[in-house]
Amino acid sequence: MRRVCLPLLVFALTLPALAQTRRIRPMAGNPATAEMAAKNAVEQLAAIRKGFEQDLEVLRHLRLADDALADAMQPSAAIQKAFEEVSAAGGKSSDFAVRDGVIRARQALEDARRSPASADFGQLRAILVGRALAPASRVAVRNATLLEEEILAWIKVQVIISDHLRALTELSSESLKAAQRE
Repeated sequence: MRRVCLPLLVFALTLPALAQTRRIRPMAGNPATAEMAAKNAVEQLAAIRKGFEQDLEVLRHLRLADDALADAMQPSAAIQKAFEEVSAAGGKSSDFAVRDGVIRARQALEDARRSPASADFGQLRAILVGRALAPASRVAVRNATLLEEEILAWIKVQVIISDHLRALTELSSESLKAAQRE
């Protein structure tokens, strides 16, 4: 009899504990983790922004140099203005092709400054556009593409957060309704 009573007694005592539903508590670290991830992304963007802004500044200087060479009425003034703009663009870009193009354009403009009356403006513009301006434009497009990909990734994160908030709201609502019924 003892052999049968002891397991029944243990079963009877543990049955109420097994019948209770386990309460699921939300994790405390999830919002804090998401907040830290967002803050890290903002800091990374600030660092990336500086490089992107420098690339855009290089592109702006090179376009101003091209505009200066487009007006060949005063050759020495046009070459001097283009030379100043290309010199201002020098060393600011992080892309090798842009830096190489800026150096080549600067050398061509320096040679043309020695005899501005005999300078071939078509050749100078071709060097500037082909060697410096085109790579700088490609770098700007590459940067914009990277930023668009980043935007799409953050939109996906926002959708996930929105779905999570909706689920939390529904769960909270169901819990409050159940509490009111009791």
